[in-house]
Amino acid sequence: MLDGAARRPKCPPRHWTAKKLVRFGGESWANVRLDNWIDQRHLELAAQAAYAAAFASVPYSSVAIDDFLRAEKLGALQRVFSTEGRFEERYYLNRRLGNETHVKDEIVSPALWHAAAEGERASRERSFVGPLPTYRMGEGILTMAKFLELLGSPEFMDFLEAVTGIKPATLGAYMMRIMSVGHYVRPHNDSGPTRDLCGIFYLSPAWNPSFDGRFRHRGPGPGIVPIDPRPNRMLLFQPRVDCPHDVEPIGAAGAQWERWAYTLWFGKPAVL
Repeated sequence: MLDGAARRPKCPPRHWTAKKLVRFGGESWANVRLDNWIDQRHLELAAQAAYAAAFASVPYSSVAIDDFLRAEKLGALQRVFSTEGRFEERYYLNRRLGNETHVKDEIVSPALWHAAAEGERASRERSFVGPLPTYRMGEGILTMAKFLELLGSPEFMDFLEAVTGIKPATLGAYMMRIMSVGHYVRPHNDSGPTRDLCGIFYLSPAWNPSFDGRFRHRGPGPGIVPIDPRPNRMLLFQPRVDCPHDVEPIGAAGAQWERWAYTLWFGKPAVL
């Protein structure tokens, strides 16, 4: 949102939760082992202390962890974006509520979005709405279900505390997005009473700096700090009113590239 207003997760009408996806596999993965998923380097105490120090050292409270997942897990998750998932185009406008101090995103038709003033356009992207019928039991879809359970597990909350100093209760909400040339997200912040930590997990191969599409910290302070959308990078940041961010438009040089990412909201066990 603009003007420091909190942004709500933009979930598609048929939002796929971990519980729904687990039912496809016919089993539960309640016993989570981080070392089955996360590269061992990031589980070392010295590395975690270094991440926590980096998170605390910047005014926008953020850290990026590269080569986050084991290679086979990343490859399986990429299949949802490349082959197994169904993604639909979404157009969002900023809508002010009541006394004009609160802003939310509203899904609108392409015609309304194009007719709106530039400052009212919040974002344009493709959102995950479920598996393609032929891949309901696909390797990527089932791995995604396990990944979401990992992200909401007590073990992962302990990991987040170790690398940021913040311990949320669980994963409260998530989105999976594909952005391509011309797509962007306008400046906003993710602050909210039930949100403690946010994450972006990038999966797209072959990103090049000429493509743009970077996440950008835009405060506090006047400087802009870009974060490259490198594959297998986990970006963590604290959602605060004074810490807006955006996603720069993907440029013409990236016309054949897509930005694949999970957006993650960690906090209290409620709709974030």
